[in-house]
Amino acid sequence: MTVTKAPLWLSARLNLALVGFLGCVVIYSLRTNLSVAIVCMVNQTAIAESAAQEATLFNQTKKVTEEQCLAPNGSVAEKKVNEDGEFIWSKTKQGQLLSAFFWGYPFSQILGGLLAGRFGGKMVLGSTVFGAAVITLLSPIAARTHVYALIVLRALLGFCQGVTFPCLHTMWSHWSPPLERSLLTGMTYAGAQIGNVLTLPVSGLLCKYGFDGGWPSVFYVLGVVALAWVVLWQVLIANSPSSHKRISAREREYIENSLAHEMKKEGTTHVPVPWRSVLTSLPVWAAVVGHFAGDWGAYMMMTSLPTFMNDVLKLDLTSLGFISSIPYIAYFFCINLGGFLADTVRKHNLLNTLNTRRVAMIIALGSQALFLVISGYCSCGEICHNYFTSATIWYPLL
Repeated sequence: MTVTKAPLWLSARLNLALVGFLGCVVIYSLRTNLSVAIVCMVNQTAIAESAAQEATLFNQTKKVTEEQCLAPNGSVAEKKVNEDGEFIWSKTKQGQLLSAFFWGYPFSQILGGLLAGRFGGKMVLGSTVFGAAVITLLSPIAARTHVYALIVLRALLGFCQGVTFPCLHTMWSHWSPPLERSLLTGMTYAGAQIGNVLTLPVSGLLCKYGFDGGWPSVFYVLGVVALAWVVLWQVLIANSPSSHKRISAREREYIENSLAHEMKKEGTTHVPVPWRSVLTSLPVWAAVVGHFAGDWGAYMMMTSLPTFMNDVLKLDLTSLGFISSIPYIAYFFCINLGGFLADTVRKHNLLNTLNTRRVAMIIALGSQALFLVISGYCSCGEICHNYFTSATIWYPLL
């Protein structure tokens, strides 16, 4: 069957990619905001004083201390004056807060895929982003109530956001022609990195200049933005081309014909999930292990980079927010370039699909491993901390 291509420009599928892009911006802003906010939420001076005796023995072995950082020209820079927050949370408590998101995140992903397949990705994703927005708006109240209240909310936020990619995968299974799939999905998921690029510096500025003590404004502003995106998603997006009210007949026909060999006809019964085959599939486990390895570096950078910039490099709130966003700028360009290159390689039959993915995995994980190892040797005042911020630039190739 001959498939007549419909232009991508001003199309409904491009509209989905752009709104999905904005959704990823919002979703990642809600998960990243605490990484910067916690720097100005915590009373660093009180914690430093309480830990002084414990740190004495360790500092005796170090030539460069927290009071003495080498500036780029080799001179000794003055110690950064920390902006003291209102909470005296130990490093252990801070670690629990930063990791709480991931306690909830894995447990909704399979459920999210099942619900999206049955009820459509539009409703499931819209509902969970709404829930995430409400949780974000409640976060300042929870923090001022008790640290464990905020930990619980962060875990619930992770649970809500676990459905994001299963829902978007479900949406694109109905919307993306095979030869455009990498481009459209890459465009959508690039919003995750733009979300980090915007959130990190904006959170730093809100911490320093925002209302209600600075740090609460981070959660209030981003929560309201998330609610606005939910309205946009509900108004502009449909689960499939057949249910879209404003799509052209030409584009609907193009998408449906392109996916005719993949999609079930509407009205057919749902096929049971072959769980045994899934759980015993080597390709499935290869994807799981690869994704785990890639996320190890990506999320380490997302949660720990602002604290690293503050505690080790002694940057102020504004600087650490902007500098922490630099690797995500490279991430954004790489994720789009990776999708384009993958489509080009497949289109010209330079490599088959499997080998294209193998090469991408080798480049991504190998580069990430190298930079993460180098980052372990960085200390105050050394420019090699840039290796840490570069550690996950290659991750989009996964």
